[in-house]
Amino acid sequence: MPKKDYTKLYFLLKDEGFSESLISSLRKDKDAMKINGAPANMRSLVKNNDIVEIFFRDQVATKVEPCDTPLEILFENEDILVVNKPSGLATIPSRSHFSENLAGAIVKYVKNENFVFRALGRLDKETSGIVIIAKNQYAAGMTTFKKTYLAICEDTIEKNEFCIDASISTDQKDGINERKRTLSENGKSAKTFVKVLERKEDKSLLEISLEQGRTHQIRVHLASIGHPLVGDSVYGSGGAPRTMLHAWKADIVLANKEKLAITAPIPADFLEFFSQTNCH
Repeated sequence: MPKKDYTKLYFLLKDEGFSESLISSLRKDKDAMKINGAPANMRSLVKNNDIVEIFFRDQVATKVEPCDTPLEILFENEDILVVNKPSGLATIPSRSHFSENLAGAIVKYVKNENFVFRALGRLDKETSGIVIIAKNQYAAGMTTFKKTYLAICEDTIEKNEFCIDASISTDQKDGINERKRTLSENGKSAKTFVKVLERKEDKSLLEISLEQGRTHQIRVHLASIGHPLVGDSVYGSGGAPRTMLHAWKADIVLANKEKLAITAPIPADFLEFFSQTNCH
């Protein structure tokens, strides 16, 4: 119930914190909005004390085969599910990971035939750590978060803290997106904030946060300064059983404005690999 007049319902929704993507989805459903029981749209006039109703209806359920992969649940309520994804598990199905992936495990856990899998920020298969899943369309559009990562990069970084500010572009071949990303002035803006936690003779332990969160952002940016992630065979030389990147912490603001601080335990393989070399 609005506390003032609005020339358009759109402005009320923006004041309530609705994202553009959420508003766009409402526009596509002619029965999604009502004012005082009558059908409405984004251009409808809203007066003080009008009764505004918004309906969220998922149109197509996610067609993913359920799988028996166990889940490590870090938090759950009626709107979101936060899990600790292990390294080696793909977030969504692909040709090589069709029968075992995080989406399939979530679908089996939720046990709702109308469920739509919405991961708020995916992780690469080899990256471990926090993945946030929205249980409904409203939560997907209203939940915000910021993740902090732990990373092990090649060689010793002397500077204690710095920012990598470089736009990232998706390469294409015959009109199809390539897996590898590159730096390009014509790409999308990206900032990566790096803090060195510990140094070894041939590697550094980093704490990393992102301003945008582009695909492969950490991997591309660290490689661009000559310190690719250990284990990254795409942007570096490998050197480990997997890419040493872990989504460690997440500061989450829920749709109801409640704030959460969640931490995912650091995997044993990550800790063991970094401890193998003497400190610098």
